[in-house]
Amino acid sequence: MKIKPFSIELSDEAEVDFDKSYEYYYEDNPKVADTFFKNINLGFENVIQNPNSFPIAHKDVRKYVVKKFPFVIYNRIVDSMIQVIAIFHTSRNPEIWNDRT
Repeated sequence: MKIKPFSIELSDEAEVDFDKSYEYYYEDNPKVADTFFKNINLGFENVIQNPNSFPIAHKDVRKYVVKKFPFVIYNRIVDSMIQVIAIFHTSRNPEIWNDRT
């Protein structure tokens, strides 16, 4: 039996989270922004490969801690889709992403 691979989908809010953070890093240092971009994509790949291996943060929402940056990718599994609801800086109030669930 072949296991159907997971796909990933970013919410509009998660896209805004990423865009704002990337722009912030890019204004300060484009190389850091590029590293941020690569680490976020690596996070997506890791979540796709092992979606159930990350801890539950709230209800059915799991979290992936981004390497080398103070960010967490909050996501949930719906059928064979991984829905990213937030790409969140760890210093922000978690109630903001909780409202997205």
